[in-house]
Amino acid sequence: MANAQVAYLGLSLLALGVLGYYYPMSVTLAETTTNLTIPQVVAFCDSAYGQIGQMLAQVVMVCSEFKNFMMGIYGAGIGGFIMLIVGAVIPEKKKEDEPEQSDTSLEILKERYAKGEISKEEFDNMKKDLENS
Repeated sequence: MANAQVAYLGLSLLALGVLGYYYPMSVTLAETTTNLTIPQVVAFCDSAYGQIGQMLAQVVMVCSEFKNFMMGIYGAGIGGFIMLIVGAVIPEKKKEDEPEQSDTSLEILKERYAKGEISKEEFDNMKKDLENS
């Protein structure tokens, strides 16, 4: 069985990355507020108008803030994708059940005697010790 918790965390980070990438954010330039997504801001900053606008402090601030935000969103998406793959590939650790208590010390002793591992005298001495403890 796959490691479901890691896969769900990866899926959540991937969804956060996709939503953050396409979710419009407020941008204020020249006292005008508009809502732009990351692809729109990157396209503006990389265009000729954006390059000319880099002479203005506001445009530089917007472009650098969005590029920093974009790196975080990309990081969440890439980290989520990696965790999704890891969670799907690596099996979940199974908790080892406690050994069954059906084998008591006396039963083990009887088995050892039946197999011939111990003599009758050793069996009697060990049985006496077990009964006294």
